[in-house]
Amino acid sequence: MIVFIPIKHNSQRVHRKNFRMFNGEPLYKHTLLKYTQDIVYVDTDSDEIYREINNDRRLWNVIAFKREQELIGDKVSVCDLIENFIKKFDIKKPIAQIHVTSPFLLDKTLREAYNKTEHHDSVVSCTKYQTRFWRKETYGYCPVNHNPGKLEQTQDLPAFYEENSAFYIFNPDVLINTGNRIGKNPFFFELKEPESLDIDTEDDWKKVNTILEKK
Repeated sequence: MIVFIPIKHNSQRVHRKNFRMFNGEPLYKHTLLKYTQDIVYVDTDSDEIYREINNDRRLWNVIAFKREQELIGDKVSVCDLIENFIKKFDIKKPIAQIHVTSPFLLDKTLREAYNKTEHHDSVVSCTKYQTRFWRKETYGYCPVNHNPGKLEQTQDLPAFYEENSAFYIFNPDVLINTGNRIGKNPFFFELKEPESLDIDTEDDWKKVNTILEKK
């Protein structure tokens, strides 16, 4: 399995998020150590992360490389980073792109999803919602997936699938040809908590640590 992980030094909303200790390791190492049987590529703008990866013998399988100057910045798309990675290392096999901010994502889950590329050009982690949605318009609120005049059980309503960004798995040509990680024949892979959790705010950090303490 080829795993690609972009890791920034600075975090906009959670200070030093990737370096905070989680289950006895810095958050980024907590993730990297799950995939010691795979080829893992880390794209980073951090001298500290680059140095630590290369000095940690446990991460023998991790290929860390410094992000090119023109690709540094909060407004740079992850798709631009992936395209650069594909061309830099001439990647031909499916890529599993993950984030270190999904600390409960299991190795076996990612492998199960990766195997879906045998019949799909891309696999997207998602959260399924089957509840009553409303949309706000200038004239007020309107129902999205239900008829207020006809009460239905929520399990009978159309389901909505939210990309939760825990992982995207795709063939390299999907991204090169479309600029997107989702191809024409995607498989939406459902995740539940805590695997679906992503650390984006301080409240998210508190939540994942509370869950960890209860394990």
